[in-house]
Amino acid sequence: MQVSKLTIIESLESKLLTFPALVDSLKNKDYNFLELLENWMKETETILKNNNIAQCSKIAGLRSKIIAPIFDETRGRSTKKKQLHIAAESMYEIQSTILSVIKPYEQKVSEARDLLKHLLSVLKQSGAIKYTDETDFQDFINKIWKLFSTHEQLKSSTVSILTLISQVDALRIIADEIEIKEWK
Repeated sequence: MQVSKLTIIESLESKLLTFPALVDSLKNKDYNFLELLENWMKETETILKNNNIAQCSKIAGLRSKIIAPIFDETRGRSTKKKQLHIAAESMYEIQSTILSVIKPYEQKVSEARDLLKHLLSVLKQSGAIKYTDETDFQDFINKIWKLFSTHEQLKSSTVSILTLISQVDALRIIADEIEIKEWK
């Protein structure tokens, strides 16, 4: 079964939305910044790992660079200051890595969304399916997808959509794009 690209995008965007607070924490020299950053990185690694995205290793590698001064036996600056310095230098690369993961998924979802909008427009104009107050919304969405999948002229577009995203994502996009009052 194909992984939900929408779920991956949403999960990683959620992590990115908390990233500015980490930057502020660094700027304000919060005592627990390193712990917050490490937790954020571990959570992000888990999202990547659970979705079989290899960039989880890049995040883990950056995390190891931040941890490395703990094992440095040379004297000089304090361990925490070394860690803070490395963390500060790594912050841009961390968020850049996550953005580089999201971008191809967003492109595929956008392309699939455009195809689905076109199919919905064609279907709406044809009047082949109507929504009534008695109709269950999920059943309505499933009925639309079934028509897309079985109609000779629309089937090839459906196959194209499924090369970009999962069927679950396609159904979610259809649900997002439908304005019920336009289908009555």
